[in-house]
Amino acid sequence: MIEKEMFNEIMKLFPDFNYQKEFYDEYRSYPTVDGLLHLAYSQLCESAGMMIMYYGADYRSAINPEIGDEFRKLEKKEDEIFGEFIKFFDFYYKYRTYSTQYKEASFEDYLELNYKTNKSP
Repeated sequence: MIEKEMFNEIMKLFPDFNYQKEFYDEYRSYPTVDGLLHLAYSQLCESAGMMIMYYGADYRSAINPEIGDEFRKLEKKEDEIFGEFIKFFDFYYKYRTYSTQYKEASFEDYLELNYKTNKSP
């Protein structure tokens, strides 16, 4: 079952979340490809958002963020942030082929379709 494989991969890609919480029961019990694509996107948003926040705090507190050790520290954090996006894009493009809705969708198409689907009336 591809959905079980997807859920396990999401847990490996974004390990900072407590997947034992009740919130994840639906994804575990009744997984769908489209739902798991959305879960992975949600995990990316939260994970990368926190990383960007910490990066901003470190940048603002740096005495000279353009050179030396502070620069290298910030560069490493940038690489980690981009790494989060790369993990998600690899996941999305691997599993979208199993989706009825997003099979041929680029990521931009996914965002547009997802926005239209989740837009409140």
